[in-house]
Amino acid sequence: MTAHSAKPALTINRFIESLRKHAANGKVPYLGILNIPADLRLGVEDYQAISRDAFHNLPDNTQVHRLENGMVAFVRGGKWDNDDSTFVEHIHDILDDVIDRQGLGRIPTNLWNRFQWPADQERLGKLFGIDLADRLEAGENERFNMADMLRGAITTDAVFDSCRRQALVCFDDSRREILGHEIYCSLDYLRQNHLASFLLEGPGEIEILSRVLDEKLMDVTKSLAPALLPDKLHLNMQVQTVLSESFSDFINHMDGKLIADMAIEFSMENAIANWWEFEDACEFLNSVGIKVGLDRITLPALQFLSPRKMNVDFIKVIWDQNIIGSRRAEVADRLREFANLFVDHSLILTRCDSRTALRMGRSLGVDVFQGSYIDAMLGSYLHRECTSKRRSADKRCAVCQWAPREARRNGCEFHFRTGKLLAET
Repeated sequence: MTAHSAKPALTINRFIESLRKHAANGKVPYLGILNIPADLRLGVEDYQAISRDAFHNLPDNTQVHRLENGMVAFVRGGKWDNDDSTFVEHIHDILDDVIDRQGLGRIPTNLWNRFQWPADQERLGKLFGIDLADRLEAGENERFNMADMLRGAITTDAVFDSCRRQALVCFDDSRREILGHEIYCSLDYLRQNHLASFLLEGPGEIEILSRVLDEKLMDVTKSLAPALLPDKLHLNMQVQTVLSESFSDFINHMDGKLIADMAIEFSMENAIANWWEFEDACEFLNSVGIKVGLDRITLPALQFLSPRKMNVDFIKVIWDQNIIGSRRAEVADRLREFANLFVDHSLILTRCDSRTALRMGRSLGVDVFQGSYIDAMLGSYLHRECTSKRRSADKRCAVCQWAPREARRNGCEFHFRTGKLLAET
């Protein structure tokens, strides 16, 4: 929820344009409008009281806008399933006080109205007393659809070129075993090498790009499916993608065989920013048999998370060499606590780029690792197992180890096979 301050009233034109902007960028705004008559003459404090009630009773990430006609709009970028009866009752009380103070006015019967844009565009226009269709035809500029533009600009080869693949390896006292692998699209690589002409800087634009990449990555995964099955496959997705129709089509590919051993990871930032949708996504994924994980958890963030309340199948904690600094004891104890609770390979230490990360993680009870150092350790194994043509005198899998595009070009198979034993004593 975004708290409302004493901002200037927003014009109807600018408000409608903001709805069109969100819709053009691939979002479906959900909104509620308080039909407050202008003759009630609410003051700044009255609007602040309404905003405070909204903050406590409406869903998180709801934007509050005071409109020029006295109405108040509450806009949200995702589904709005919360019961808002308590909020409406409080607003009635506030308006009753205003009427008593002013000595005039009345509360309209249609005080609270819920809409979805653009499906309810006509109803919203009637509430505002304007014809929104006529305004659009009169020459208002409709924003271009950035999502469609990016879909056309990002080719399949660009996605293959930007994809990376990392193994998830379990270490114990007697053996090293591959548990699966993660395929992800490097956003930075794609922007620098394939989208250099696009100035994508704002958080909204990056979010649109991330959702488009999710769609492209699903297409790539479907094309690789015959070579992947039956491996355990991890995909990093946006919460909004999982709740989309494109994801439903994806999981039905190959009659559902693709999801038999699939796991979906959400970044902690994406989950927190869209918490209600995150919970809905987790429930949906569990219902179809897909494991859910929370990714990109930093070591300092462990201090603020409750392991017993995290309704996910696994978590991925980012290795940070600062653990060996002054606060080593506190952070190490917290990581050890999580490792004791998330058993059966459900805590993964990621971005392990050194031997220290592996040794420290194992000493604290972690047994599954991912990162550049782990991939480097697989070099000798890949050298033995690879059956493709040699690319050089000493390395056969120098590239296809991590780049699916090169694996496809060279005819090299995926070597991160689930259940493969790399070493056993």
